[in-house]
Amino acid sequence: MNCKNCLNSQCNSKKFNSLYPPQNAKEEDLPNITSIFLILTRACNLKCKYCFVDKQHDNITYSTSVDAVEFIAKNAREYNDTPSLNFFGGEPTLRWNDIIVPLTKYIRNKYSSKFSLSMTSNGLLLDEEKLQFMKNNDIGLLFSIDGDKITQDLNRPTIDGHSSFDILKNRIPLILKYFPNVTFRSTTDHDNVTEFFNNHKFAVDNGFKSVFNIVNVFTNWNENEKNDLKKQIDLLGEYYAKLKLNKRDICFSPFDEMFSKLNRIKEAEKHNLFRTAGEGLLGFGRCGIGASRFASVGTDGTLYSCQEMVGNRESGKDFIIGDIYNGLNNKARLNIIHKFNPKKVTCSAGKHICENCKMNNICDGACLINNYFVSNDLNIMPSILCYYYQQLLDKAEDLRNKYNI
Repeated sequence: MNCKNCLNSQCNSKKFNSLYPPQNAKEEDLPNITSIFLILTRACNLKCKYCFVDKQHDNITYSTSVDAVEFIAKNAREYNDTPSLNFFGGEPTLRWNDIIVPLTKYIRNKYSSKFSLSMTSNGLLLDEEKLQFMKNNDIGLLFSIDGDKITQDLNRPTIDGHSSFDILKNRIPLILKYFPNVTFRSTTDHDNVTEFFNNHKFAVDNGFKSVFNIVNVFTNWNENEKNDLKKQIDLLGEYYAKLKLNKRDICFSPFDEMFSKLNRIKEAEKHNLFRTAGEGLLGFGRCGIGASRFASVGTDGTLYSCQEMVGNRESGKDFIIGDIYNGLNNKARLNIIHKFNPKKVTCSAGKHICENCKMNNICDGACLINNYFVSNDLNIMPSILCYYYQQLLDKAEDLRNKYNI
């Protein structure tokens, strides 16, 4: 979700302009939910080795999905806001005929274009008819794919163990036909790290303009694999520079973000600032902890602060913030929110890593929910993520010095 944060939000009324209330907000000041990830099912046609979803056969009913729509539509009217819904899973297209199509028609008939729709999908079931329906009804797409055949089939085999790439290879041109700016959302794991550069190149060669990559933080990386990651980032950096110098419209995230981080580091050092991003905003303006108008709706209508926690048997209950029928539990929201403080964020490998990190003064903890999955603490970052960001930053600095990027 894209958030517009305002440091001057006033909380003497629920109808403040910012998505985030002030840092000292009380229960009665917290915003209602206008934007959701709607979990249609926890079933999936892939068996991704790093998946965070408990693949129970929970399925939302059409009635509950309509109730979720009305819940956020009513709340959005309080703020003169546009309600937003992302079809999520599991794999949401498994519920194409009985949920996505009728619910989309319901929304477009009742609310027209004044309702934002999107979907996160692995693409296996996307054909021309579905893509045309999405385009006609203005449903955005985030495409989850890890790379070429080697990586995709290693990380993301089908549920019965077969090649998912063989299914996707002919769908990629079709997806780009209807969504030319769709993001290629990928994960790099320790046992396919040597394909990191090749997978970015694969995406570009196939016509993608935006590639988002993150490393798998749920597994252990040995020193050789970390060294391989560093080498691959160096290759990617030189490739990135070549594309940019040739005026190619391309975005490699989070690599692109490191150039702005270099500027922020410089400002933090100049003014002796320490982790000030989001100061003044509840939850420091971070997603996933219930501080804003965003939440996720489970298959039974339960509200969670983050979609990754829906139905999670171990941690999910700690991130329940109400339900669409009885409303929000703002006490529970504040309990989650107050567990995070960027000034307390440390690397799981130890404080000495932070002290030697160039990003120490601007560190925001990255994905707080992934932190919780790994360490049961919102404030402890997985060390492999710290390492990944450090290498990306070093390469961005190198490219800026060499090519003035």
